[in-house]
Amino acid sequence: MTFLERIGRRGRGLDHRAAVGGLWDVMGPKQLAFLVAHGLEPGDALLDVGCGSLRGGVHFVRYLDAGNYHGMDIDGALLEAGRRELRDAGLADRTATLLEDDAFRFARFGRRFPFALAQSVFTHLPLNTIMRCLSEMERALEPGGRFFATHFEQPGARLAVEPHDAADGITTFLDSDPFHYDPDVFRWAVDGSSLACDVLGDWDHPRGQRMLVFTKR
Repeated sequence: MTFLERIGRRGRGLDHRAAVGGLWDVMGPKQLAFLVAHGLEPGDALLDVGCGSLRGGVHFVRYLDAGNYHGMDIDGALLEAGRRELRDAGLADRTATLLEDDAFRFARFGRRFPFALAQSVFTHLPLNTIMRCLSEMERALEPGGRFFATHFEQPGARLAVEPHDAADGITTFLDSDPFHYDPDVFRWAVDGSSLACDVLGDWDHPRGQRMLVFTKR
């Protein structure tokens, strides 16, 4: 079983809202408000990486023009729960595209994107898997497109191996899930590519996740 397959099964047996980290009524609206503040308009297409059961997706689908929401997740059961959430919210006719995929094959959507988001995805992935995501994202973004991604920031020295107590009772680790990273790792990861990485930092996440943005040059 691959690492991504293990990640995909982490929520089995949980309520679909708990399986994506809970905070359903907080994080859904917060994701939409953040992207709107950074220029997302109803006519823009959005790629939601690790969309899960659509905690944020329900709000994006309601805001965006029909057909502009594209979500991908490794867990088909969570995606089906997301479809139920859309039906319950009266949004089933908004033509959201949801794909199950275990390798970030964004080309399957058949288009490029001006906006992409990965909320609490990098927090669960080792670096080499993040680099696969970034490699696929480089091809998925249109010129000038932006990919926003959250991470837990590593405290102290880069070679520190001690666990870190983040907010809301979360403990993060150098080499196990949930992971923390020095932001310079992400700058290094895209060096020599058409992506530029900038650290936006604090965005008032209740568990202390910080925001990165990768821009396609």
